[in-house]
Amino acid sequence: MEGPTPVSALIHAATMVCTTKDNNINVSSINKSLDPYFVTGYSDGESSFSIRLRKSIDSKWGYKILPVFSIGAQINPHNKILLEKVKEFFGGIGWISASGNMYTYEVTSFNSLQVIRKHFEKYPLETSKSIHFLLWCEVIDLLLKKVHEGFLKILAIKAVFPKGLSDNVLKAHPNVVPINKPEFLPKTNLLNSHWVAGFVQADGTFGLNFIKQVRMKLGFTCQPQFRVTQHERDLMVLNRIISTMGCGNIVKPSSGRDRYDISVANIKDIARIVIPFFEKYRIYGAKYLDFQSFCKGISIIENKGHLTQQGLDQLKDLAYSMNTYRKF
Repeated sequence: MEGPTPVSALIHAATMVCTTKDNNINVSSINKSLDPYFVTGYSDGESSFSIRLRKSIDSKWGYKILPVFSIGAQINPHNKILLEKVKEFFGGIGWISASGNMYTYEVTSFNSLQVIRKHFEKYPLETSKSIHFLLWCEVIDLLLKKVHEGFLKILAIKAVFPKGLSDNVLKAHPNVVPINKPEFLPKTNLLNSHWVAGFVQADGTFGLNFIKQVRMKLGFTCQPQFRVTQHERDLMVLNRIISTMGCGNIVKPSSGRDRYDISVANIKDIARIVIPFFEKYRIYGAKYLDFQSFCKGISIIENKGHLTQQGLDQLKDLAYSMNTYRKF
């Protein structure tokens, strides 16, 4: 009977699969199609369901109402490919544009939005974003009915969205009363693992924290950490991720902050749970490269390389080439 796979073998496998050279795009990560739960998890973290109002003389309401679905990602070639994969997943609808340091995948066509709607009805959102999705769907239904009263109802719904109503719209329609926003009732069951991977794609971090440590012989050490951050309103989702993955602790925010973190800093948990999990349930884009560096760093630490100057230098190079330090 076979025993468990050695930790070093798991890390080696992860590093080999993740390997790229000089940030060249890994073909094996491009050709894999996205899992539908991954798309929902990624959308739970990065997407927006919004309602836009544009002045229009052709509309009986004086405004053109545009329900919009969008996903943003920082500009780099790997994230562009990820958004192209999302677009491909949805059948090629929508378009990808660039502005500032962000790419945006956006769908506005009324017929195309039905594709988006059907996906999230079949593979539901798990965070409080699900409330905005339900209201967004209600706006689409009101537009389909084409009744005059529907416009005021749409304004009442839009009023509870993050950007609310503009001053010009409020001035033109001062009697609009925002709806009572439905309460978000979080679930408690385990999450689909592909959803977790998608959510980590959006809001997770693989980090190698290179820090000064006086008590260490070399004066520095490396403390790896896997982290997922979320607003307090979705704290239950973080607890569900911990239950699904089987590791991690909740870190409470410091005074004045409203973001909670999942933290996994135990080397054994990282090597035996975190790395194998994301080998099985893939991530993409630039975060894929961070996972590669993370795997290499854990391998060095597992082999006690962090106790040597050479190994510590390698960890420092990795740490300062990941996440916000990564250059493209």
